Amino acid sequence: MRRTFLTMLAVVWLTGNTRAAQFHSFEVSQNNGRYQLSADIYLAAPLAQVYQVLTDYNHLTRLSGAIRQSRILKQIDAHTYLVFVESHACVLFFCHNIKETQRVMELTPREVVSEVIPEGSNVKMSSSSWHLEPEGDGTRMHWEVTFVPDFWIPPLIGPFFMKGEMRAQGIYMAEGVEKLARERAHLPPLAVTDKHAPSNQTQAP
Repeated sequence: MRRTFLTMLAVVWLTGNTRAAQFHSFEVSQNNGRYQLSADIYLAAPLAQVYQVLTDYNHLTRLSGAIRQSRILKQIDAHTYLVFVESHACVLFFCHNIKETQRVMELTPREVVSEVIPEGSNVKMSSSSWHLEPEGDGTRMHWEVTFVPDFWIPPLIGPFFMKGEMRAQGIYMAEGVEKLARERAHLPPLAVTDKHAPSNQTQAP
């Protein structure tokens, strides 16, 4: 998860029609400093390989330029890991290195959830969940993120930019998952004419 989070100009560009993953819904909202992302995405890649990409914790940097490093700290049991992830985020001209120690639980071969352990992190709270379902030759991914930063965000316009940047990074990550999963399945890269436009992208005020 090598780029920083994007500015407003890049967010506008990302709403164009040459997207790889197909977004049936995509919403980022904010309430009292708590940011939430909720997405329903079709990925043109088999479920097994999508799951492998999501659980390749030592190589999450391949998903997004915002992720600077990731590694497994400890395997607690057969389906639970402590994972360290460091990412770089910029809101306007204010940039931060976000460090998270996550407890990641592989609940089933189709569902993964994670939650941040505050003692090894510099965020107040963060949690994510991925639920996968086969759909045709691809995968339907339901993705939820809740994030409470522990760094200063400029008032008034800051939350607007933070939501836009989470949205942009979410799009990049979904496309990264699809690309890597197709590689694992030995499928060719999607040509420009094969890419899917987001069918219903929404963003709450």
